[in-house]
Parts: sequence; C-alpha cells; structure tokens
Amino acid sequence: MTYSCTDFADDVLNDMVIRSWIKPEQYGPEDTQAQCDAVLGAIGDADVSPRQAAHAKQFHAELLDAVETLTGIADQHGALALATVVYLQAAILKGGVIELTRNEVDSFAFVRDLPSGGRWWQSVKVTE
Repeated sequence: MTYSCTDFADDVLNDMVIRSWIKPEQYGPEDTQAQCDAVLGAIGDADVSPRQAAHAKQFHAELLDAVETLTGIADQHGALALATVVYLQAAILKGGVIELTRNEVDSFAFVRDLPSGGRWWQSVKVTE
C-alpha cells in the first residue's frame, strides 16, 4: 500500500487538530488552500519549536510528579516560587531565561531536584 500526498496531508491535519493547533472548522475536506492556510497559520503563529513545547510539557509533568498540585508549590515553597514556576515554564517554552536573585534561588532550588533539573536550571540566570 502506498502512502500518498493526501494521506500525508490528512495525517498532518488530524495531528494538528488533536493538539488543538487548528480547528476542523478552519477548512473543508476538499479545500486544500484552506487546509494549507490553517497549517501555515498555526506554524506562523507559534514562536515555539516542537522541541521547546515538548520540553515545557516535560517540565510541567516532572513538576506535578514532584509536588502533586500547583498549589502544593505555594504551600511548600511560597507564592513567589509558584509564580516563578509559571515564568520558568514560559521561558522553557520560548527558549528564554528568567532572572532570580540569590535570595530567590533558595526558595526555587527544588527545581534542581527534578529528574531533568539540570536542564531546567539552564533557563535560570542568577543575578546579584
């Protein structure tokens, strides 16, 4: 059985719908221009590579495995740590960094203890 261009296009569209990157209402089954516009729009809107998205998702999963709930972060490490987690996940997603003072690092050091803590800590810059 041969895999056709139509099969490929259908697989891409279906995957993007499953990931909520596009909506089926954006295109018709026979409207290849609308299909292309939907896909290119989703790609163009994303300043995020698939790798960065996967890393941010992994960070979130590791975090929840470690603390069980996001409110648990605030309970265990303080409200600032919870806010910093959100900023860090956004930095991982966008390929950026967050800046923490030496005082803030202490309440956020639990991130280093995550299974990929060393990788996540690369998105943290410690300032004076």
